[in-house]
Amino acid sequence: MSSDVSPRSWLAVPGRRAKLLAVVGVALLAVAAVGALAAPAQPRLTVDENRPQNNTLVALQGYEDEGRAIEVTPGGEVVWEYADADDVFDVEALGDGRVQVAVADELPDSQCPAPYGDDGYDNCVRNALRIVDKETKETLWEYAWFDAKLHAHELHDADRYVVDGEPHWVLVDMGNDRVFAVNRSKEIVWQWNATERYDRPDGMGPEGDWTHMNDVDRVGRDTFRVSLRNFDTVVDLHVDRNATDDAGGTSGTASAVTVDPVVGPDDYHERGDVLHEQHNPDTLDDGTLLVADSENDRVVELNASTGAIEWEYGGSATFDWPRDADRLPNGHTLVADSYNDRVVEVDENGEVVWAVSTGALPYEADRLPGEGSDGPTAREAGLPNQTSDAGVVRERAAWAVSMVKYVAPDRLAEQSFLLVGGLLALLGAGVERWRSRRE
Repeated sequence: MSSDVSPRSWLAVPGRRAKLLAVVGVALLAVAAVGALAAPAQPRLTVDENRPQNNTLVALQGYEDEGRAIEVTPGGEVVWEYADADDVFDVEALGDGRVQVAVADELPDSQCPAPYGDDGYDNCVRNALRIVDKETKETLWEYAWFDAKLHAHELHDADRYVVDGEPHWVLVDMGNDRVFAVNRSKEIVWQWNATERYDRPDGMGPEGDWTHMNDVDRVGRDTFRVSLRNFDTVVDLHVDRNATDDAGGTSGTASAVTVDPVVGPDDYHERGDVLHEQHNPDTLDDGTLLVADSENDRVVELNASTGAIEWEYGGSATFDWPRDADRLPNGHTLVADSYNDRVVEVDENGEVVWAVSTGALPYEADRLPGEGSDGPTAREAGLPNQTSDAGVVRERAAWAVSMVKYVAPDRLAEQSFLLVGGLLALLGAGVERWRSRRE
């Protein structure tokens, strides 16, 4: 282009705009392709300022039936994997070479038992709590049930406990808005359904996403702490093991369970004042709740007596839909930062000192050997509050990339804006060619 020709006059020549848009489109698509092909395999270590001493178990829900459980070394190497499930939500080491996993598998209607094979919903879900041999991956024990569909009907959590020397498991049944416990013989020893206390919203059928129960922990001899995600509420269930039914046995019905709200509005809610669609509330030694406050993109500590926030960390500039947080014995906080596809460890100064990019939508992370949330409260450890929100454009862009991952490979989804830009440029080139021919 000569110095006396302006860009506007150069573009005015028929066909040149089409060529320019075509070049831009091809360039953007090429950059996106190179980026997708050059992306390192998952998982990988991305922050290595202060390596932990022990390995980390991670439950990967997955975007498209690629869920699995993995064990990651401090250096980010995967040394164990369990991939016999579509979605994995909970993984815990039990010792003696055994691992407990909570999984969900989507099955075609032809493989679904009545009434789920012809209930009007596509496919069904088979939920299962499994104890597997770590070395052989063999299932040693399993409790399973079917439900109408996958979304909002999965088994997200289970907690093992012991009664009179015998193991029991308490599970959250999201699809049936139920918490129940079973023994090793797979007998239900008690259960509670949310319909016994709460009214389902008008117009919401039994398969609607009502309570979205996603976590349960035994916090006392007969007390179980439950996360009602869509209520923005955490409650305690107090089980009366001495209650009997008409036949003289332990009833295990709602009449034997009383409900004590801990924090939140205690009903189906659009948005709570403190929590918004939380996950995995853990109880620290003094009763303080450490919660992944997912839709608020932060981790918080709450006073279990007053519900007041005592510590908060994150915000949308740091996290994107975190769904698990554990306080480690050294005062650090381990977080499953779900839509950022990573597990991070935050030190007492609020700095990310270790991070592993996991891919495949992490749900939960546990530091071995079962360190859990045994660490100090934020007040005891002197942890500073630290939150920062990203701009609206960045938040919307991050959300869009996350949604693309449900329908496109992970590496390709990360390049989605380049791909869209390239396709739009090529489309524009085609339009320009059509216009120039008509002229």
